[in-house]
Amino acid sequence: MRGVAKLRHAFVDLNRSRGGMSMDMSMIRERMEELGVDLATLNRRYCEIRRTKGDESATPVNRRNMLAKAISNEGNPTLETFMDLVAALDGKVLIEWKSTKVKEFGGDNAA
Repeated sequence: MRGVAKLRHAFVDLNRSRGGMSMDMSMIRERMEELGVDLATLNRRYCEIRRTKGDESATPVNRRNMLAKAISNEGNPTLETFMDLVAALDGKVLIEWKSTKVKEFGGDNAA
């Protein structure tokens, strides 16, 4: 895909942690640096996203420590937290499936 960088390693490792999943948050830190976003700004953006999803307890005071731990690889963020952090940094997550069957419909190859 054009414009999509291949990562050297997966950001999610399903076998690394006892909880079943751990994430390499270096891509979040790199994006923050790229955009000039500090932790306070990320925290506000993240809380806005969480509140739009109905999480009324998502206030910067309540989430500051959790986000600080998450982006420093000290915490164990959920996949939902990761997705919301990506959205807070104006991003989206793309999934590339391996071994996908492709079948063409229409044209000269119609069955």
